[in-house]
Amino acid sequence: MKQPYPTASDFYFELSANGEQTSFKEAVGISTEVVLPRTIKEGENPFKYRLPSMPKTGNLVLKNGRSLQNSKLLQWCNASQNPTAEAPLDKSKVELHIKDANGKSLLEWTLYNAYPVKNTAGAAKSKSNETEIQDLELAYSFYTLSKK
Repeated sequence: MKQPYPTASDFYFELSANGEQTSFKEAVGISTEVVLPRTIKEGENPFKYRLPSMPKTGNLVLKNGRSLQNSKLLQWCNASQNPTAEAPLDKSKVELHIKDANGKSLLEWTLYNAYPVKNTAGAAKSKSNETEIQDLELAYSFYTLSKK
């Protein structure tokens, strides 16, 4: 009997940032929350209103990835960790694809004004010129979701 849904090993995440694609095994934290502050209307009958304000987004955390040691992604992460007046924080539009085992894109999130806030790199492998990325955390302003 064919499984109706793919299992966890049947898909992976691919981050497209700065013209480069990097694969990850996990992605957590794409969320939007509507903030409803309470405001009081003064007068004879004070009422409390809950009106929505700008949505609040969470950070995207990508786990268990691999990248070349001199990749544009790692250079972007390093530059974001140490911004200067000459090189301010570089916000970018990035895309996150969820792909099946054959590499076909199933869903695509486009994150706007994204920038790295945390990067935990693992061991570098000299023979393959690759670096493991244990955790990569990106902050962003908002996102759009499209089905492929």
